[in-house]
Amino acid sequence: MKFGRRTNIPKEIPNSSLADIAFLLLIFFMVSTVFAIEEGLLLQLPSKDGVVKKIARKNIMRVSAYPTGSVTIDDEPVSVDRIKPRVEQAMLDNPNLIIVVETHREASYGLMVDVLDELKLARATRISLKALED
Repeated sequence: MKFGRRTNIPKEIPNSSLADIAFLLLIFFMVSTVFAIEEGLLLQLPSKDGVVKKIARKNIMRVSAYPTGSVTIDDEPVSVDRIKPRVEQAMLDNPNLIIVVETHREASYGLMVDVLDELKLARATRISLKALED
């Protein structure tokens, strides 16, 4: 009995299950990936039927951001990197402190985010947002 050689070898790589393998790899990476969850500042928005409370002036700290890029704390100019220590000291002195972040409409959004980041680093939890009026 003679065995013959195959002369017609396929010139392509079989890829009939390539889609199945790609799909399984996709599912594997989706299931095994861990996404980092970043906590932002928790802001409690007022409800429609919210009651307006009167707050003593001594319990309020105003942080204002202007279009020129300048920032003030209670009308005193301060650099952004000095907000954290000032707020930390004020919160130690007054545990009932509420920080009002006033931003001018023309101020850059990045400046407001920088101010809020500094407040987050200072562990400030009682924050109110307000638009500065012209």
